[in-house]
Amino acid sequence: MKIKRFLSVLLALTLIVSSFLPTAAKSSGCDCGFSPVVYVAALGSATLYLDAGTADEKIIFRPEQADTLGLVGKLILPIARLAVDKNYTAFGTGIAKATTDLFGPLAMDENGNSNPRVTTKPTLPSDPTHGPNHDYYFGYDFRLDPFVVAQDLDAYIQHVKSLTGHSKVSFRASSLGGIIVMAYLEKYGTTELDKIIFQCCPILGVGVAGDLFTKQVELNNDALVRYGMQVLPRDAVGSVLSILIQSLDALGVFSAVLGFGDKLIDNMLDQLYDELLIPIFGRMPGLWALVPDVSYEQAKTIFLDSSASQTLVNRLDDYHYNVQGKADRLLNDALNSGVGIMILAGYNMQREPFVASYLNQSDAVDDTIYNAPGVTCALLNETLGDGYVQAVNDGHNHLSADGIIDASTCYLPENTWFAKDMLHSTPHEGHREMYALFLTSGGNFNVHSDARFPQFLQDDATNKRLIPLVDYVPDDALRIEDVFQFMLTFFQEFKLILLAK
Repeated sequence: MKIKRFLSVLLALTLIVSSFLPTAAKSSGCDCGFSPVVYVAALGSATLYLDAGTADEKIIFRPEQADTLGLVGKLILPIARLAVDKNYTAFGTGIAKATTDLFGPLAMDENGNSNPRVTTKPTLPSDPTHGPNHDYYFGYDFRLDPFVVAQDLDAYIQHVKSLTGHSKVSFRASSLGGIIVMAYLEKYGTTELDKIIFQCCPILGVGVAGDLFTKQVELNNDALVRYGMQVLPRDAVGSVLSILIQSLDALGVFSAVLGFGDKLIDNMLDQLYDELLIPIFGRMPGLWALVPDVSYEQAKTIFLDSSASQTLVNRLDDYHYNVQGKADRLLNDALNSGVGIMILAGYNMQREPFVASYLNQSDAVDDTIYNAPGVTCALLNETLGDGYVQAVNDGHNHLSADGIIDASTCYLPENTWFAKDMLHSTPHEGHREMYALFLTSGGNFNVHSDARFPQFLQDDATNKRLIPLVDYVPDDALRIEDVFQFMLTFFQEFKLILLAK
């Protein structure tokens, strides 16, 4: 009887366990055919709070509208005083104080650590649904050491793997997210990675960061006009605004404004660095990771004084020399280990018009030479010259049809794409189509794999498509009568509004 009872219990347990086996098998793996994608987002991807979870909780980045308006209100008196007495020192002090009131809590300590009262509100995904255009969003505190964020990213990856049943993930990194991915590669390697997309990522830094960290501030009128013109829509509204901008430029309005800006720089630059920029932003490892090698050591002499600890210096050097300085090795090692890599860089856009590197090819924010490591390219509005010969003869053509880019010198010449006129990290359906093709492809998908997406592309944002650069024909310019019709309609509507009053 005892044996019979034991066998009965054993059989019951077997039936119970077996009833769960199909479910267990289904949850332990996913046969969708491609790894889940973790989107490693750009700077500002996470909201930063002061005293989160308490009655005093306050958003400090990005500041709420009321706080931004409050900052503007605090600047009115210093501006009025400057207009009367031309006291630049008092004006600089007013700007520094008002801005510090808003952003002061963001400052890091002497070791590059955050005030513990400043935090994010991290969350983990719970939906296992995934696809090439349905990814998992990883946001982070942009100020932190990239190696610290990489540790958080690794924990996030483990959760996504457990959630989806996959053994590997892919990355789609945008802007500063590329720096986090590079730190991850150095710290954790490629064992758990399938593919990586670097979308407009400052792998080797950003010229603006290098210029600002070395006080290379310069205002340029032509750059300012181009910077404004390039974001205008290609329609009647854009045409009218273009005419307006060019008219104001011809009247010398922008030149006068920049002349005033030059006076501010001459009289206040050092003061603003000493009272504002260095105290608040000077010890953020995340921002230091944006400084390119050409500026790095000089920036340390300007931003780091005796109050900065050796711990901070070591942290900054660790990323700069072991990640940025070894980017070639890290990328090639990843590719050689079987990880698919796509690097996409924009070019032919005017970058910020207030730094010395304003003529660098860019996507309006990041430099092409740093987003596409190793590339050879002409300055803005120039070409490599008639008769230019590709620097590295590897049996493939790596020269752009417009004569601006030589990709043969890239760290990964077969895995680096260029999109002309692409604004920084602004993907549309054309990008998503290319990304999905890459993420779902087998083998080493590269610039030769699909004729629809060769190495050199035109970003046609108006029609939301990427097309081969050699096939691009710009839309016909708007007829002048369309512009005049728009202006006539605008003034008629304006007249009606006035009459209604």
